[in-house]
Amino acid sequence: MTLTIPNLVRCAALVAAIALAGQLQAAGPDAAKAAEKQRELIAILKSGAPPAEKAIACKRLAIYGTSEAVSVLAPFLADEHLASWARIALQNIPDSAADDALRDALGKLHGKLLIGVINTLGVRRDANSVGALSEKLKDSDADVASAAAAALGRIGGGTATKTLQPLLASAPAAVRPAVAEGCILCAEQSLAEGKAADAVKLFDAVRSANISKQKTAEATRGAILARGAAGVPLLVEQLRSKDKECFNIAMRTARDLPGREVAQALLAEMDRVTPERQSYLLLALADRGDAETLDVALKAAKSAPQPQQLIAISVLDRLSNPKSAPALLAIAAGDDAKVAMVARLAVAKMPGAAVEAAIVALLKQPGENARRAAIELIAQRRIMSAIPDLLKVAEDSNAAVSGASFKALGELAGIGEMPMLLGALMKAKDTEPAENALSAVCARLNRPVAANVAVQKAVYGDLPNGPSADVTAKLSELVKASPTVQVSNKNFGDPAGGRVKHMRVEYTVNGVPGKKMVRENDTLEFTATAVPPELVDALCAPLAQAPVPAKLALLRVLRSAGGPKALAAVRGALSDANAEIKETAQRALCDWQTADALPDVMQIAKTATDKKFKILALRGQLRLIPIQDASDDQKLASLKEAMALIERDEERRLALAALGGVPTADSLELVMPYLSAGNLKGEASIAAVAISAKIVGRCPALVAKAMQQVTISDPKLAQQAKRLLAQAKKAAPKK
Repeated sequence: MTLTIPNLVRCAALVAAIALAGQLQAAGPDAAKAAEKQRELIAILKSGAPPAEKAIACKRLAIYGTSEAVSVLAPFLADEHLASWARIALQNIPDSAADDALRDALGKLHGKLLIGVINTLGVRRDANSVGALSEKLKDSDADVASAAAAALGRIGGGTATKTLQPLLASAPAAVRPAVAEGCILCAEQSLAEGKAADAVKLFDAVRSANISKQKTAEATRGAILARGAAGVPLLVEQLRSKDKECFNIAMRTARDLPGREVAQALLAEMDRVTPERQSYLLLALADRGDAETLDVALKAAKSAPQPQQLIAISVLDRLSNPKSAPALLAIAAGDDAKVAMVARLAVAKMPGAAVEAAIVALLKQPGENARRAAIELIAQRRIMSAIPDLLKVAEDSNAAVSGASFKALGELAGIGEMPMLLGALMKAKDTEPAENALSAVCARLNRPVAANVAVQKAVYGDLPNGPSADVTAKLSELVKASPTVQVSNKNFGDPAGGRVKHMRVEYTVNGVPGKKMVRENDTLEFTATAVPPELVDALCAPLAQAPVPAKLALLRVLRSAGGPKALAAVRGALSDANAEIKETAQRALCDWQTADALPDVMQIAKTATDKKFKILALRGQLRLIPIQDASDDQKLASLKEAMALIERDEERRLALAALGGVPTADSLELVMPYLSAGNLKGEASIAAVAISAKIVGRCPALVAKAMQQVTISDPKLAQQAKRLLAQAKKAAPKK
């Protein structure tokens, strides 16, 4: 088994950390306690304790052990079960007695146990063991000899070097890689000690030996670094090698070798190598931070094949130098979509007013790609000063450019820009992009407002199919005190013990309906937002004089904005002489999100001559009635009025769902005739169960009658109906 350089380094780092911990422990104010701890651990090792306990004791002696523990630990070096644990302790005890014990074991052990001791001596860098380890280089076991070679390299020094170097040629083939590794370690130590000439000789000796490509590459790297500036020719030799491993080692070494000579060598190779290798050279220049990187990257970004072009752009992105902005903008306007996107992303993060000016100037370019790239960058960087320029481009005859400009305006414009944006709407032939921009502004400028929360339904438990409980009343009580509620067993009990629970809530906030599913122990928050009044004012101002297409767009935007003034403006359009405007206003009212539009929707349902609008109004009515701030009796009266106008089962299903949210005896009686209607009995049964759950205590006979008629396929709902029937029969007065 050969111990590699990386493993040695990691092992040494671990040793240093553990040893430091032990030294700090011993040096601290609890030195007496540490000594007592050592005595306890030594006692365990001397006892008949099981091997597992002794292993833990050895491990802890790596922290608490001193020279007193060495004689107790040493015998375990020959124990195949505890040897590695004993070595951990001995490796970290900061006393020469540990070295003596390990050296003594060299002549008594064999195989893996011997290799472990050799490795430990190497990690401890015990110079007194060089002679004994040199003898082990002759061992017939190749693994033992290899371990000795690596350990000698770790210890280093003139004697180890003189012992190892001749073996580069004479060692058996199985041992030679470890000898090369040991020589490399010795050379690295010489270089660290300032003995560069000695290091060069040893690295060159390794390079000349008959060893693996990997070890040759490691030695070559060391030889270049040891030579410093004089190693550049050797570096260039590797750069020009057709062997991929040689080129890769050159790339690694170029990053670590300082000096202008290296940068000049990399630049000189640029014109000699393939585009693929050019990219590697460029990345090396970038990692080194050489001043020439910018120019090289710009050249490659403009003219290299696509794979190398993308790498060059990534380097320019990393440099983020404003000088590269013009070139990147030109690339961003190119035909290669992938390259253009990467270039845009690079410019988007680049600092400086000059970069922003270059982006805005790109808007004046004739090509579609150029202008669309500029628009996208203006939006990404939020260049507010470019809004007037975007408004001009929004009038462009190119639909793609105009649409992109309006989209950017939707992301950037505020209330102050509304007059200009509305002016663009008035002039637009195709109003859809401008309408979308106005809707986006409304959505983005929504602001928090006071929330009036009405909980329609709240269920807590192992949803969707496990045990659960209706907690509507409890949640309604809690939200009166705060719009933020923790979903927890503390607040809502535990209807599904030992299971992860969720809460499903249906609610309205300021008349706007919503649904949420919240995990147990998360926070349920009810928030309300509204479009600022001044924004609604701006939307309403041009309504009377707007051309028909613009007026239609404004009505739709006002529906999205909502609020009393927007509702009044849309309501006013119902009497417009233009049929298209009137229909758009009707559709907007039917889609209104808050219950303040209910009277208008009910009127449309009664008076609409077009069947399409009658259906839309009925659906809007059935959606708004349950969320209005009214008593159950008022809601029921409105539902009865709506149901009298219904002609199709599609709307009857919506009506039955709405009745399910009005828990009164009259509601249940209104539902019951549908329990036997073939197309509607499923929806009617769901509504009947929902109502019955709320009124079973006060109307048991009616509930019992209803539950005997329900037809339910859902097992959970069927079980609830069965429970309600039993509860109703129990509560019903005896005859």
